[in-house]
Amino acid sequence: MAFVDGFSINGVEPRDYQLIIAAAAYAKNTLVVLPTGMGKTLIALLVAGKILSADASNKVLFLTPTKPLAVQQAKSAVEVLGLDKREVAVLTGEVSPEKRAKQYKNLRVAVATPQTILSDFLSRRVALCDFKLIIFDEAHRAVGDYAYSFIGRQAAKSNLRIIGLTASPSSDREKIQEICDNLSIDHVEIRSERDDDVAQYVNKLDVDWRFVELPDDFRDLKALLSEMLSETLRVLRDAGFLESADVGKANASTLLQARAKILSALNARDVNAYKAMSLHARAMNLLHAQSLLESQGVSTLKSFLDSLATRKAKSKAVKALSEDFRIRKLRIKCDSALASGVDHPKFALLRDIVSDATERGQSVIVFAHYRDSVEKIKSELSELKGVSPCVLVGRSGNGMTQKQQAAVIEAFRNKEHNVLVASSVGEEGLDIPSVDLVVFFEAVPSEIRSIQRRGRTGRVRGGNIIILIAKGTRDEAFFWISRRKEREMKDVLKSFQPNDRRQRSIGDY
Repeated sequence: MAFVDGFSINGVEPRDYQLIIAAAAYAKNTLVVLPTGMGKTLIALLVAGKILSADASNKVLFLTPTKPLAVQQAKSAVEVLGLDKREVAVLTGEVSPEKRAKQYKNLRVAVATPQTILSDFLSRRVALCDFKLIIFDEAHRAVGDYAYSFIGRQAAKSNLRIIGLTASPSSDREKIQEICDNLSIDHVEIRSERDDDVAQYVNKLDVDWRFVELPDDFRDLKALLSEMLSETLRVLRDAGFLESADVGKANASTLLQARAKILSALNARDVNAYKAMSLHARAMNLLHAQSLLESQGVSTLKSFLDSLATRKAKSKAVKALSEDFRIRKLRIKCDSALASGVDHPKFALLRDIVSDATERGQSVIVFAHYRDSVEKIKSELSELKGVSPCVLVGRSGNGMTQKQQAAVIEAFRNKEHNVLVASSVGEEGLDIPSVDLVVFFEAVPSEIRSIQRRGRTGRVRGGNIIILIAKGTRDEAFFWISRRKEREMKDVLKSFQPNDRRQRSIGDY
């Protein structure tokens, strides 16, 4: 108990499982896997407080993927650790390198984006050995060439304490191992909603799947896209770059495998590979168009088809596709369908769902993968009585700045709006308040994204989740893929769990 009593926090009473995990994380480099809303940040700050109180010269580095999340975590550090605001600094690319160099000398907790720390490390404005603890928020990003990976490997050379935080690492054992390797993790602490020490704190989530049938008007559009995709796949198959030309079996994974074969042929100077690369790009665009029709509707498909013709830097493949008479035919059919009031049945269902929720005074987040769908959904919901929607999208293209994103989130938090319509930017890295209802406008094939979306409700009280699915389409396939991957992730995580975990209690420390 003496060790547990050594944790220094301000005005917060940790739960038993948080103290147990913090004790383990203080002793070993630890990956903490906890459901959203179960206090991963508090666990990390418990360890930070212990380290900071041990020596006045000790410093902590808290890494987050985005600036808004960095601002949020800096605020938490001040409140939980009882530090002076001047001892905690948010370090991003918006702060000049010269100012950052000075801040490193005086702060106790640096909360930063990994790109900023990587730049300062390479420019020798900061040494990782200046810190005693590095916290990696959203640690599942520590794969490939993301900055977390490099920083984690460098930190290991300085014998620092490392903590990784995530709600959803991966369903792939190799990826989880890669995260652990890159962050020099030698211990994993995992809790699910069903674990005895966590279950009492988990709010009930009701998940409902709503299936819709595509209208007959979609058939002609889908048939034309399938015809074009099929003939493209046949050429790739006959050239030996694709195993099957079956449109039903075509997906991003099979086409990525084909791309790898084409690139290998290009390196071998195979003259047929150049045409194959162009056909591959055509197939990807057609597959995307079909997916848009099935999961999003006619209006989103029309926007995509229009973009093929208006892109400024068109590749030969896109140029040839946009000039195909069947694309022009598709655009005309889309216009005709929209003029007749035909679009995806999800929109009518969504209007009913949101109207019912807001009438009962509930707050709602609607997630949609595509920006065109986000705008369309906002337009549809704006017509409903008592519904005040706002939009949250990313920064790419003509998107929103981080300042605009923060303003929208603050307005939603202050109940100026009761519905937030968000693209994938709302799934991770932004401090979005918990809501009563989360609606997936489409199923997502990623178990990580699915878990993050669900985590936007049920933090403070019970919540509801509704997933809209177009029956008999890729939309439905994605739904089942996501569920399978979540089950696989739980099974894989069990193999990383210490054998003695269930026997440990606070008294052990």
